[in-house]
Amino acid sequence: MNPDIKKEREQRTFDPKNITCQLFGKDVMNLRQIAYEKANADPEFKVAEKFSTMPRDEVYDQSVKLYTILAQKAKEYGYDKSENNAMTFFTQAALVSTTSPFNLHHSMFIPTILSQGTDEQIAEFLPQAQAYEIIGTYAQTELGHGTFLRGLETTATYDRAKEQFIIHTPSITSIKYWPGGLGKTSNYAVVMAQLIINGKKYGMHAFLCQLRDLSDHKPMPGVELGDINRKFGYDSSDNGFLRFSNYRIPRKNMLMKYAKVSADGEYHRDKIPQIAYLSMVLLRMLIVLGSGDDLAQAATIATRYSAVRRQTANSQGIEPQILDYQTQQMKVIPAICTSYAFFFNGFEVRKIYDSVMAAVEKGDVSRLPEMHSLTSGLKAYCSDVSCDLVEICRRSCGGHGYSNASGITRIYQLLVPCCTFEGENTVLYLQCARSLMKFLGKAQKGEELPSSLQFLGHLPDVPPELMSAVKFDMSTLMAAFQLNALRSVLHVASELQTAQKKVNYETAWNNNLQGLVEAAKMYSVYLVAKFFVSALSASQWESRAKAVLAQVCEFYLVNNILDHSGTFLQNDVLNPSQVSLLRTRRIELLAELRPNAVALVDAFDYPDRLLNSCLGRYDGNVYEALYEYAKSSSLNQHQVHPSFHKYIKPMREALKAKL
Repeated sequence: MNPDIKKEREQRTFDPKNITCQLFGKDVMNLRQIAYEKANADPEFKVAEKFSTMPRDEVYDQSVKLYTILAQKAKEYGYDKSENNAMTFFTQAALVSTTSPFNLHHSMFIPTILSQGTDEQIAEFLPQAQAYEIIGTYAQTELGHGTFLRGLETTATYDRAKEQFIIHTPSITSIKYWPGGLGKTSNYAVVMAQLIINGKKYGMHAFLCQLRDLSDHKPMPGVELGDINRKFGYDSSDNGFLRFSNYRIPRKNMLMKYAKVSADGEYHRDKIPQIAYLSMVLLRMLIVLGSGDDLAQAATIATRYSAVRRQTANSQGIEPQILDYQTQQMKVIPAICTSYAFFFNGFEVRKIYDSVMAAVEKGDVSRLPEMHSLTSGLKAYCSDVSCDLVEICRRSCGGHGYSNASGITRIYQLLVPCCTFEGENTVLYLQCARSLMKFLGKAQKGEELPSSLQFLGHLPDVPPELMSAVKFDMSTLMAAFQLNALRSVLHVASELQTAQKKVNYETAWNNNLQGLVEAAKMYSVYLVAKFFVSALSASQWESRAKAVLAQVCEFYLVNNILDHSGTFLQNDVLNPSQVSLLRTRRIELLAELRPNAVALVDAFDYPDRLLNSCLGRYDGNVYEALYEYAKSSSLNQHQVHPSFHKYIKPMREALKAKL
């Protein structure tokens, strides 16, 4: 054990396991640990630690191989039937957090069948999917369109005579592009296509399309598909392209829980808005849920390394730990505190999603607009902030942060696509803003609003306790967040209203895009703060753990106000002297949190295998690990690399001969 990391753990004021238990629950915490230990002890999973050093074809091949082993062992351990995320934990540890080619099979294909299929369709397709007889993906994005769902061009034209849908790719821009697992792994896909009956378009609907023969895995006639080549990351995933040439599927393969086409071509749709968006809302919720996990891994690595790394001798000739520098604390402590905020935010969004979908199952769709607004804003905000902070964590590790040995490069590569897929973030902020305008209109008419939007019905006055505040408790800080969100929405709504006196609505909207994005961001900032404070007050925390988490929460709130201080000042929520007081308080909180920094990341309870980082090792033996990593380079298989004799030596001799 490195002596510096040992000292950090000796000076902590709480037991990290008390926070771990509260985050995951005692039973899940134990299950998580057992799943991690099983994966770590299994020699067949060892190869996953080396993915960053392998050629792409080998990474994909080994990812498929490992998942087939994993699926069988998960069944043996009973993880495939567990409802406590055991399968997620086991997969995460076995594949070292690498994206699996089977990821969309589980996260989108099966859930879409369950949520949009009829009982008969579920009975037919679910057992096959669970047995991997059919391996599916979710094909929505096209070359020419992504977030704009109504712009998708793939068509599904009903042929009444044969009771079939003709799936067709009418243009180059309508080629399905980017779905994970599509290139080589999947033999089925949920395909989003424009339904056409007797020449009339009925909007986007989901169709189950067989892509490959179930025996020899060759593409079906009329189906062209393949891998889209190298990407910024995700080497283990065969993101693909898909083109249909008047490909026919039976009528029963349209998912018909909410919309039906009868044998004679009659169309019927239940009164559920935005059916086509249900699957996207699911994945956006999962991105919100996962953003805290990704950021927490990066924060763990950066914080542990900062405790071990020493830099620049002081007047006594001693090199301090870089974690003792205030500037370094401002790199890692915001990442730690935001990780906790995003964890609790994700848990709350998951609860809301489950509640809304349970109501939808019973025919109550009243909260779907709220879910759309909430997941649009939070998906954009959480992925944006997580990416920014992961990059700060990487840079906080200095030159070693640039090495794949840091483990942070892998996290960043996995996280950064979240800013784009399932809705590009700027577009999602604008979708959220559009919803906020609609809910504001309802609030102004005195209509009842869902809990996450009730602030829109409050008066936009500064509460007396906030106006005169020189010290800020949780209640006062939350009053500031709520008022700032409300005034941001009211301000842009007023700007829109004024603009529409001169120009049409579309032009007015386009002329106020920046304000609309800002309003959606401030709404999202408010929600994360609200959910964090609620979690801290609602849970039964051990006293010392709660005291530290109260500091974490306060730092998160104060730091976010300062990060967005321009908006808080512009909205007259705070005055300059109050912002100055909060800057002073942020510095104080850095000093208060410093002794528990390592303990706070230990509480995330990530094993070394999962982090797969020389810098984030639990024992702090960073330099020994870096040395071994360097020696393992494939270039070191030869003491003298063949290129010396093939190129360098002949060049030297040729140049010498000309002298």
